[in-house]
Amino acid sequence: MSINGITTTSYIMGYANRRVKNDSINHRAIVNQPSKMITLHISKENDPDGKSIGSMANENASFTVYKPNDFDPANPVYRVKVWDEDGNVTERMVDISKVDPKSCDTIDMFAYSSHLVDSGECKEAQSAFSGISHFEGYNKLFDKKDWFVPLKNMMQMQYDAGNLERYWDFKKFWNFLTK
Repeated sequence: MSINGITTTSYIMGYANRRVKNDSINHRAIVNQPSKMITLHISKENDPDGKSIGSMANENASFTVYKPNDFDPANPVYRVKVWDEDGNVTERMVDISKVDPKSCDTIDMFAYSSHLVDSGECKEAQSAFSGISHFEGYNKLFDKKDWFVPLKNMMQMQYDAGNLERYWDFKKFWNFLTK
């Protein structure tokens, strides 16, 4: 299975990764402009970085959250790699126990939401985060922000539009974060 020629209109793409049968780990996706391609990095069996538990891309970057091979649930630390549009990679370790949704950047919050899905704590977290990050200027990946504000705004927008199914997905994420 591969991802080929996905076209979006300014939307960030988020994927809960699934194993692929071939050795392909990098998939090209058309993002925002047909002439612009971003590589979406997805792990394969025995990847030295660990198992990828989430990947997202926008018109300027691709980032993947890896659950290290020596992952310890008592000390949930994930490796996050960010590839810019020129292929340069930045790597960061994210300690989930230190992520504060009231003041963290896009990378930390995506790692946190990916962890919540992978651990089974909140299956809507990654999808909800992908939805709100689009409206928050995700081109500033390393700027800290309060993620409760766009989450509340997105819930209200979905409710006002009568999209109650999507509203409840965001609401479940809200309920998890505020408990």
